Amino acid sequence: MRVCFVSTKGNVRAPMAKSIFTKLARTLLLSVEVYSAGTEPEGTLPEEVIKVLEEKGYPTEGLEPINCQSLPHERIDIFITLSQEARDKCPYNINHKRREHWVLEDPSKHSDLSALRNIRDSIERYVKEFLKIRTT
Repeated sequence: MRVCFVSTKGNVRAPMAKSIFTKLARTLLLSVEVYSAGTEPEGTLPEEVIKVLEEKGYPTEGLEPINCQSLPHERIDIFITLSQEARDKCPYNINHKRREHWVLEDPSKHSDLSALRNIRDSIERYVKEFLKIRTT
């Protein structure tokens, strides 16, 4: 299964989703290839993003913003947008077997750790729901 997460800048929501999805899918022994990108990629991952991912044991190695246009769209099975801009700007591809939009807070409006933890936890809930992981 090849999954792609796309946000606007590609340096907060998309890499968080990639990290969380990768770890949770592997706990279910699923073979996954996960991409993350931005429609307007910017810089590197903020240290705060790495910190909130590491707090829950999510992998942070190799996470970096790339341009949505660089993705191998013809190989992606599931395409998930994480911002209004990404939903509007990313091209539809007939090869995508499934396309979803997850509504998340805009991290540019919040820069504190608490807000990033809320975004991380929201993504975690979406991923668990997507993978049908029950939480108690």
